[in-house]
Amino acid sequence: MIDALQEGFKAFGRKMRGYITEEAVVVGVESRTSSPVRIPRNADTLQHPQVKGLFPCGEGAGYAGGIVSAAMDGERCADAAVKFLTSGR
Repeated sequence: MIDALQEGFKAFGRKMRGYITEEAVVVGVESRTSSPVRIPRNADTLQHPQVKGLFPCGEGAGYAGGIVSAAMDGERCADAAVKFLTSGR
């Protein structure tokens, strides 16, 4: 999968000048399918109830139905993760 992504980015970079930079970060891959499962998470902490520090989020975890709601859920989980990491756990 990594090789395919690298080749895809290079090919797109040849078609769109300036697309590839040293500043970009890839954080996930979007698919055209919705998750048929929902990974459990605590409603208050947004962490998995049995795996401390795991924050299931977005469409792949069953908490969103599209790109905007997945982004919003990701922001909520990122905030919860920062709170978790800075609270001394």
